[in-house]
This record gives sequence, C-alpha cells and structure tokens, in this order.
Amino acid sequence: GNYSDGSTSKFSKPYLPSESGDDLMLPISFNSCLPKPLPETVIVRSIYGKVWKMVLRKCGGEVESFVMVDGWKKIVRDEDLNGGDLLAFEFDGSRCFSFCIYEHETMCKKLKRSSEQSEEIIEVGSDGEEETQASDESDNDYAVEDDDVAEDDDGLEDEDEVEAEDDDDVKAEDDDDERQYLDNHNNPYFTMTLNPKKKSQLHIPAHVIKDYDLNFPARITVVDQLGALEKAIKIQKNGSIFVKGFGSVIRRNKMKMTDKMICELKRTGSNLVHTIKVNIISG
Repeated sequence: GNYSDGSTSKFSKPYLPSESGDDLMLPISFNSCLPKPLPETVIVRSIYGKVWKMVLRKCGGEVESFVMVDGWKKIVRDEDLNGGDLLAFEFDGSRCFSFCIYEHETMCKKLKRSSEQSEEIIEVGSDGEEETQASDESDNDYAVEDDDVAEDDDGLEDEDEVEAEDDDDVKAEDDDDERQYLDNHNNPYFTMTLNPKKKSQLHIPAHVIKDYDLNFPARITVVDQLGALEKAIKIQKNGSIFVKGFGSVIRRNKMKMTDKMICELKRTGSNLVHTIKVNIISG
C-alpha cells in the first residue's frame, strides 16, 4: 500500500525474485505523489546512507504507470534481498527514495549493514556496468562534491581543533515568518547567517538534533534553488555534526553576509535525516 503525510509519500512492496528484473515498478496509486515535471533520474537510499542512482521512466499503456530502471539488480545484490522480504519506501517529494527492509521470516526490520558501505553514488548504466559518479558531474544539477578544494574542508580534518558554533548564533527571530519557507511546517529547521571563518561547513545545531531525536547517515542530499548536491556528514568526537563541503552551496548561491539561510531537515519516520532543503533570504 501507499500513503502520503504531506511531506513524504510512502509505499511498500514485497521482493519477488520471479517477477524482479532490473527495474522497480511504482504502485499506480503512487502516481499522484510524483512531482511535475518528472525528474529524469532519482536517488535510492538505504537507511544506512548507501545510495544508488536510477532512471525514472513513464510506461505506456491504458493506465499510466512509472518505473525505476537500470540498477535494481545491483540493489538486490548489495542488500542481499531474499524472496518475500518487504521493502518500505519513503519519497521526499523531489527525487530521493529512502527504504528499509523487513525480513520475510520475522517481519523485523533488517538492521545489518550491507557488506560494503560506500560513500559514493553508484550509477548503473543500461549495459550493467557500474560507474562512480565524478565530483564535477552536472547532469540534472546533481553532483557529488565531497572532494571540494582544500580550503573547503579547512578546519574539519582535525576533530580536536574544530569547535561547533555556539547555538546562540542560530537565529529564531520570528518562527512563523521563517516557517512559511518550509515545505512542511512540522519539519525541524534552523537558520544561519554567513560566518566568514566557517564558510566551508554547516553545523547542525545540537538543540535541533536533541529536540527531534534526529539521526544522520554517512551522506545527505542538500537541495537549493539550483538543484541537488550529495554531501558527506562529519560527526566529531564531541558529537557535533557538520555537513562537509558546504562552501559550494554558499558560493553557487552567491550568499552575502547580510543574507539569512533557512535549513529545513527532511526525515524518515525513524527520524533519519535524508535531505536538507535550503532557502536563502536576502538581507
């Protein structure tokens, strides 16, 4: 079945080896949850942060339907799916499908990580050969920019030397005015202004993490008005959480010292944050 809670849309499907090729058919009742225009590619993400890139296609026929192709076999292998396992998907309304697995025999959520956890997007072409997406790829405004220029990670390499920004720096001047920029007013969010000393990192305020009991995967999607970027998460020894390589977001949006950025955190039902949507308000 499937349903929508306004910010994310959910559906579940059993894994049936006899019916599974290299594609995943979306439920027809899920059609209304897809955005317009339809994205050419989508990201499929496990609850542990491993991601795959697949192609989203519209199928012909009397009833309109949609299917994700070129890569499903790879996901089946990586996640060691068994016949009858139930996959529960959450769609962020843009282009990211997060999923968890309920094992057939016990119907308990599968907690074991994949045998190999990668921090790169795996793209499987129609010829079945894997490709590692280059950091400068700009297809559909989607790029992996974990390996930004040296200055972008300046101050992040040595955990003992990096100090989290004081939460007092996070502005909450007018909660109602800020929430008008959110896709879902119930989502966690925080605001920030540009710190010239810390242009390359985005600190997730500790009080937001605590208040909403948030968890973070190894990688996260950052969405701005120009598209989506895949970024690595840095968790320091003291528990502070940063988004690495955030300088590219600031640069491409030409953010000024007087501007304010509103960061909306989109999460799954288990409070795993998969996307940060940023809105920059001119100051």
